[in-house]
Parts: sequence; structure tokens; C-alpha cells
Amino acid sequence: MTIQHIPDAQQDRRALLLLVDDDRRLLLCGNCCGEWTLPSVHAGTDGDPEHLARARLAQTFGIHTPRPMAVRGVHTTAAGQTWQHERVTETHALIWRITTQEAQSACSRAGRHTLWTLDDLRRHRRRVSPQGVITLLAGFLEGWLPDGSHSLH
Repeated sequence: MTIQHIPDAQQDRRALLLLVDDDRRLLLCGNCCGEWTLPSVHAGTDGDPEHLARARLAQTFGIHTPRPMAVRGVHTTAAGQTWQHERVTETHALIWRITTQEAQSACSRAGRHTLWTLDDLRRHRRRVSPQGVITLLAGFLEGWLPDGSHSLH
């Protein structure tokens, strides 16, 4: 039986949450099969990724007041690159500051989570998915990436 893919006119949206604490460490999830990911939320075609991300942070980690930063990344899959998400998806990489206490609480509250510095991320970049967020985060933390929305390709 052949399964056909029927493209949808609208695209899905999701948000990757780059939660950076006061010690400049990134909160990572998982370590399933040796790979770490970022907290994320899928907003479908109608949802607001930022609003849903705030709700997820409160519900999952008990973080109610993350501070959004002025740098963000946006990646849109092309119509032929729908392997990971089945159809065209617009992904927002949101950088939000959280306190060190919130970060440590999130790690203990939500199970398999950890905090990595930028040096850790660079040293183990093949173990982080998606790897492209490391460059975005480096530009933000090191100050060489200007404020605004940046296309991630």
C-alpha cells in the first residue's frame, strides 16, 4: 500500500525554548540515546507559539516569568524538506532568561534535564538537536549577533 502525502496550504508553527540562566547555561531535555534537545511546543496552524511556550514553562517547569530577549531565530522548512515534521513548519527559536534558581528547580522537577554552558555545547555539539541553535545562542551570549529576528538556514 502506498501512502501519499497531501500538502496542506497552511504551515505548522512550533517554538524551541532556549532557556538561559543567570550563569549563562542552557536548559536541555532528554539524553535519550545520547542526544539532548530543547524544550519545545507545537502550535499547529492556529496557535501562538510564544503564548503556548509560556504556558508550557509554567506547567512543566514552574517558570512563570521568563524574560524574553531581543534575539530570536526563525527557520522555515521548504516544501521538499518535510522529513522531520511531515509538512512545512515554521520554527521560532526563542531565547528567554530565567534565574539560576528556576533552572535548577526545572532540572530537579521535570526529570531528565541538565544545564550546559556554551563551552559544553560547543564541545558536545553533535549530541544536541537541532545543532543550529548553538550558533544562535553563541551570537547572543557573546554579543556579536544584533537584536532582531534572524533566519536560520
